[in-house]
Amino acid sequence: MKKLIALSGVAAALLLAGCGQENKAEDKAVYPAKPIEMIIPFGEGGASDTFARKFSTLMASDMPQPIQAVNKKGSSGLVGMVYAAQQPSDGYTILEVTPSMVIADALGVSKAVKFMRDFEPLARIQSDVYVLCLPENSKFSSFEELVKFGQTNPVTFGGVSPGGLDDLTLNALADETGVQVKFIPYRSGSEVKAAVLGGEVDIYLDKIVSAVNYIKDGKVKPVLVLNDQRIDQIDVFKEVPTAVELGYDVTIGSWRGFVVKKGTAPEVKQYLIDKMKSAYETKEYKDFAELNLVNIRPGYLDAEGFYKQWESEYKKFDKVAVKVGLK
Repeated sequence: MKKLIALSGVAAALLLAGCGQENKAEDKAVYPAKPIEMIIPFGEGGASDTFARKFSTLMASDMPQPIQAVNKKGSSGLVGMVYAAQQPSDGYTILEVTPSMVIADALGVSKAVKFMRDFEPLARIQSDVYVLCLPENSKFSSFEELVKFGQTNPVTFGGVSPGGLDDLTLNALADETGVQVKFIPYRSGSEVKAAVLGGEVDIYLDKIVSAVNYIKDGKVKPVLVLNDQRIDQIDVFKEVPTAVELGYDVTIGSWRGFVVKKGTAPEVKQYLIDKMKSAYETKEYKDFAELNLVNIRPGYLDAEGFYKQWESEYKKFDKVAVKVGLK
């Protein structure tokens, strides 16, 4: 009887062990077993919010669980980044990212959370192009005239806050051209645009999608595209020279992509990457990108290429930040 009891105990132990292994295998196989959060580190209604919500829906169209878009705005994306860093590295928290996160690293904004240290890239999905414009009543008729004047006299630029992407991008261009730039702060983006249209500042730098209607209405004149190739898809840009064409290696633009916390399992990352690539290739997303003018240059970049872009831009932002006294 004792022997039988002992054997029964061993059998039970083996059975439990087998079940444990089976459960672990099942847990691993069923990802995602619950809804995934996509953290949007900006407010509702903006370009980043609209894009992330659209893309999360496309990604989850054939997934067993939904992707829930959640806004965590504040401090140019830092609030959302800190929140994502506090979550487990299990693939159930995806963070939307923009150049603001690389800038935060370059400026040393946070010691507790570092973007390039604490997160791993999945993919870049969008890549915006910047265009530099002059107000309709500008005393300059070309970018070359602006450069010639600006090498001995400061030219003014309006922005919401120093150290943002617009500010650092323009200063990177100023560093290449020798132009002196004076930053004029405004309380909102609408005030910046009003200052441009009113001729209060000399330069207007913005994403093409934000500037194109002002250009078509004749309120501003495009004089430089921060790209390596001319934009032939849109009539108002066909005759506008590029930075590279004029000899300036400045093609910085805005971009949007996704990351997960470092330490996430490789198979989970690959699952998410596959879903992102599939969503990017859908006609629905292609139509969305065309409508929002983010199809001018290729948006998709794999994880390795995305990280290399971070490294390249970090060096540029770091150099500019030191030069203008931001660090």
